[in-house]
Amino acid sequence: MHQSKKLVSCMPCAKRKVRCDRLQPCSHCKRRKQETCKYPDSEGVKDQRIRDQAVRIKKLEEYVRHLGGGPNDLDARAPLDTTQAGTSPALESNPGGVFVTTERGPALVRRTQLPSQTTSKIVENDDDVSYIETPMWHSWRGHDDDKNLDRRDALSSKTHYQRTILDPIQQAELDDSFASLSTDEHIHILWPVFLKNAHPLIKIFFDWEIESVIQKTQKQSSSLSMSEQSLLFGISLIAVLTLSCEQCRDMLSEEKPRLQTQLQQCLERSLLLSRYAETTDRYVLQAFMFYLLAIRNRARPAAIYSLLGIACRIAERMGLHRDGTVFGLFPVRTEERRRMWWQLQYMDIAIARLVGNVSLTVFASSWDTKIPSNLEDSDLSSDMVAMPAERKGLTDMSPCLWRYSIIQMNREAPAKDGFEKLTWPLSPQVPLEEKEAKINSIEKMLAERFLQHCEPINPLHVHIQIGIRQFVLAARSSARQPSLSNAKISEMTIERRNEMLEICSKSLEYFVMSQTTPSLLGFRWSNDVHFQVACFVYVVLEAHQRSHEETVADLWDIIGRVYEVHPDLLTAVDQPEVRFIARITIAAWRNNDFRLHRTQKTVNSPLIDGTPDWIRKLYLNFDMPLPDEVEQPLINDIAQQLPIGFDFDMVDWSAWESLL
Repeated sequence: MHQSKKLVSCMPCAKRKVRCDRLQPCSHCKRRKQETCKYPDSEGVKDQRIRDQAVRIKKLEEYVRHLGGGPNDLDARAPLDTTQAGTSPALESNPGGVFVTTERGPALVRRTQLPSQTTSKIVENDDDVSYIETPMWHSWRGHDDDKNLDRRDALSSKTHYQRTILDPIQQAELDDSFASLSTDEHIHILWPVFLKNAHPLIKIFFDWEIESVIQKTQKQSSSLSMSEQSLLFGISLIAVLTLSCEQCRDMLSEEKPRLQTQLQQCLERSLLLSRYAETTDRYVLQAFMFYLLAIRNRARPAAIYSLLGIACRIAERMGLHRDGTVFGLFPVRTEERRRMWWQLQYMDIAIARLVGNVSLTVFASSWDTKIPSNLEDSDLSSDMVAMPAERKGLTDMSPCLWRYSIIQMNREAPAKDGFEKLTWPLSPQVPLEEKEAKINSIEKMLAERFLQHCEPINPLHVHIQIGIRQFVLAARSSARQPSLSNAKISEMTIERRNEMLEICSKSLEYFVMSQTTPSLLGFRWSNDVHFQVACFVYVVLEAHQRSHEETVADLWDIIGRVYEVHPDLLTAVDQPEVRFIARITIAAWRNNDFRLHRTQKTVNSPLIDGTPDWIRKLYLNFDMPLPDEVEQPLINDIAQQLPIGFDFDMVDWSAWESLL
């Protein structure tokens, strides 16, 4: 009779470190007649397993306590209502997970968070695994959502993600059914638009050098090289992006969405024909960078992140990571290479933020390209043999330089590694006082180099002022977020709450200002990257908590203004984070509405003047039933608008992600 296999290898095989088939006797010992096939005592094996399990249980209990809970907490909890939508009886046996309802039925979402000495974590959803560098939101665009929603609202500007040059289907369409635009079509109108709205924020070439290409296009566009065509299509695409729909119709007699799509296809085709992934042509790389910036908010974040990796590898192959002086290049080429490389580093940080990652490339020690000089384009010429002295005060390069200066300051700061240089605002191990000191030093540097030279009548200077203020407030907010994780708002001191609320409210005020200041309308296309979603969520939570206070009207005023100037919050119905924010906003609004009617307030308040238009749009766009204001003023279904397990009193940036 065939014997069952043993649990462990026999002692001779273990000694020889060979694989044992664990039979009695094993095949190796049968061949080695001089050795006796003997196995370790099974009781010893069993005891060792018990000891190993006890050690593991002890470690898990310590980890649960470290997270603020207790191993016996589940025993004291009330039984779960397993009949509630989206839950399952199996949840009781999965305390580390949450069941959510998906199109395929109930699914367990497991969150495996690393110990607090690190800010990264692994998030598992069924068979999908994502690595997130920080435990709170960077952006609501950080998660791709493949769900194909049945409802497509006609008012939505983003009902699906655009394809990219990586998509093989897109490439096939370009080859088979491509309707090309001419490079000289609209360029004489779009070039001045680019110089006004985009060039100050993306300084990767010299305007006087591209002027010759523009002139060449107007004379004989057929003589343009493929790389020059790519660059002109990139310039045109970015320029159209900066225009409003009305401006596009008035200036070009074209509908903006249609023209954007056409220009994107033309740019993709020219990049493919230029073999962009293998190029060493600076025009092609510049066109590719424009392409990434133009589709940043239209394509999947994961696709943009991968494409940016290609751009960085192209730049490294071109040697842009080494300063031009190392190769003895002329000043104009050295300066252009610096501009391209540092713009790529800034893009790498910004786009990594969209997917919840932290870019480490920018802090690698393998590159030495110097920060661009504080010079106007006109200060350099192609025949110049020596770099001119930098200007004092602000130049057209300053809107880029203040961002690069922060990167440079962090890059030069002493730290154990590059990762620490970038993640110190998010680290729970760094005391708040130390974080504030670092933020103050950065703010002082920015004030001395940029803010003190700003003139209020210059739109670029106003843009710099608002951008710097937004950055400082975002840094102060981020510095406090790790300590607020798993914290109850009601248990925080009023001083701490007021401080956080003031920071978040100011951040939102500056964002609204960046979107509504008339002189900055041409820069709106780039300002959404500064929107702090965590600040917005915190203000919504506080609006819920402070619904009994008179000042809550001010919070709802800023929330409403943010919704009005940031259309994605109202229309990006396919993105789970946006849906989540819409639901907690509606729930908080209903709570305020309930309290106002219950206490029968008669004071003149915007909260009792009826439901505002932006709230109605939230109900409509996100398929939430609009209550009857006359017959049902005291609604009692607030909880139905929230994810299961959501707690308005809990500030847990990472836990909310598992509820989406």
